[in-house]
Amino acid sequence: MTALRVGFLGDGHINGVLRRAVEASRSYEVVGSYGRGDALPDPADVDVIVEAATQQAVRERVPGLLQAGIDVILLSVGALADPWLRSRLLEGNRGRLIACTGAIGGLDQVRALRAAGPLSEVSIESRKLPASVIQSWMPDGLKDDLRTRTTELLLADGPAGDVARRFPASANVAASLALAADAWDFATARVIADPDAVQTRHEIHAVGELGEVRAVVVNTPSSERPRSSAVVAWAALRSLDDYARLRGFDAEGAAFL
Repeated sequence: MTALRVGFLGDGHINGVLRRAVEASRSYEVVGSYGRGDALPDPADVDVIVEAATQQAVRERVPGLLQAGIDVILLSVGALADPWLRSRLLEGNRGRLIACTGAIGGLDQVRALRAAGPLSEVSIESRKLPASVIQSWMPDGLKDDLRTRTTELLLADGPAGDVARRFPASANVAASLALAADAWDFATARVIADPDAVQTRHEIHAVGELGEVRAVVVNTPSSERPRSSAVVAWAALRSLDDYARLRGFDAEGAAFL
């Protein structure tokens, strides 16, 4: 069988790390990296695109990829907080959308509980260094405060979808949990700016008829892009390896479950 043909939507840090890992350790064929304004590959020339761009790039470019029959591994899961876009991406396309869990764990068990019936409680709390959660919409006074803050500050506490939209680089984890739990209507998220959070900390909680999940994930921030966890690119590589196996491609070099 021919090699899996992989493209990368987004030419920033995460896909840079991922592409180097693929080229160094996998037998996949890299067809290219595509930044803003770059022409996307012909569907005949690529099997899967790994998206690590922005929520705006997802809105503008991923629907066309899926409609053309190209499968997409999605890292900007926060884009799915938009109900209209979520419906457009998950339904009626020739290509498949695969959400990557990125910087969070424990979602297999959440999905298992949800398979048995609706969940009664779904929540996530994220703690990050204050300067890493600064957003363009924040007033200047709050931005200045976060740059020098020495005590923790609760920045968001509400519906996971709303938090994902307000903190797009920090709250993909909230959207990933809501997606796994099928709980967009009631999942909640908290974002805390914590000067002691040298490592980013996510705590998830989900309750269903068959049990309860509590999981804590602690990640080292990327040295080049502190808003993201360093593990995200490697989570994308794991998703790509899983995809390759399911499609019957050679995944030599990949770890088996």
